[in-house]
Amino acid sequence: MKRQVVITGLGAITALGEGAETFWQAALEGRSGIDFLDHPGLSGSWKVPAAVIRDFSPEKYVTQQKALKVMARDIQLAVAGASLALDDSGIREFSYDRERFGLIAGSGVLNHELDELAASIQSSLDENGKLDMKKFGDSGLSALFPLWLLKYLPNMSACHISIFFDLQGLNNTITTGASAGLQAVGEAFRIIQRNDADLMLAGGAESKVNPVGISHYKILGALSESASKDAKQDYRPLDERTRGFVIGEGAGFLLIEELEHAKKRGAKIYGEIVGYGSSSANGRRIAMEAALSDAGVRASELRYLQAAGLGLSEEDGREQQAIYEVFNGAGKNLSVSASKALTGFTGFSSGALDLILTAVALKRQTIPPTLNFSNSKKDWGFQVVKDKAIRKLIPYAMTNASGFNGQAASVVTKVYEEKNKIDYTDSKNDYTD
Repeated sequence: MKRQVVITGLGAITALGEGAETFWQAALEGRSGIDFLDHPGLSGSWKVPAAVIRDFSPEKYVTQQKALKVMARDIQLAVAGASLALDDSGIREFSYDRERFGLIAGSGVLNHELDELAASIQSSLDENGKLDMKKFGDSGLSALFPLWLLKYLPNMSACHISIFFDLQGLNNTITTGASAGLQAVGEAFRIIQRNDADLMLAGGAESKVNPVGISHYKILGALSESASKDAKQDYRPLDERTRGFVIGEGAGFLLIEELEHAKKRGAKIYGEIVGYGSSSANGRRIAMEAALSDAGVRASELRYLQAAGLGLSEEDGREQQAIYEVFNGAGKNLSVSASKALTGFTGFSSGALDLILTAVALKRQTIPPTLNFSNSKKDWGFQVVKDKAIRKLIPYAMTNASGFNGQAASVVTKVYEEKNKIDYTDSKNDYTD
């Protein structure tokens, strides 16, 4: 018999601030962390909207100061997100078997900082001022910081988190782009289900707000070209007016736990994970159907779907088509929301951050609105929540994740009803249905 798995800790750090509660309140209020980017590595008249974490102090989370020398900003954010999830769970106050506590992190190729590459590039130029790859191999590499590569390896987030928090259980890194954070949670869910762990930290982190990261998406033509004086209006997921995504940075980690283990320590439970599915870039429908099948839940039983909502017209159209196909005939009761207009596109962490919103929505039976959304290109048969949050009975919810031509993932969560009663008292606000 598969073991039950519940969510007991949430850790979020975004341009909106630190902590899942801060993230949630911003979502309810429709408050975006996007602004125009002021970066010394960018010049010219091009105004870049971005969601930047201001005044981030990694020393608050990384007590071993020497370790910061081999930690890219993405890794620092990952440690911060993991630490916040542990704090929220209250697990630090209890003793537990560290060999039964594991970690899966969503990560990938991390963007280098230009100032680190400058000396290496300078020593690799030919007489015409062009990069000579032979000179780069002969002398350019030796100009780099000796441990430079350790800052940017995909597995280093999982490495540092497990060392700092002494997590001795199963450890892995998922490198599937923007679906990585949510897939990390899905794989961690499977590990606990099959009794290979009692506790798992899972999620992801990424910073895209540097010239190297920006240039990648500029070349691909995926970035929103600002057409307004207010950068907060530039990102429009699922909307007919969408014109590209806005980069951001952030970390999202969840502590998930076997139900009886959580109950023994009196843990706060946000909800239960009951299904997980993933597929290829064109498999959004397959991922959703697999998650529903795994959960043993009919599409008609879902009331809330947290969409990936990438903000690219073609990608959003594919996701909306997939939702229509899965929920056709049952979509009239489905409320859909998307969060990226709040945080920007945060890559590896985006799916985990969306699952954090879903977890709080289940706990409080409230669905946050989709910022900057007015209308879809066509009627898909479901409601996209806009303008203000709604109160609604949510027995089951789904969270989707997908990236720019990347893999697709879906997770189904269930409300945790202790004493068979949904608790509305956890919310301090009033919402209308």
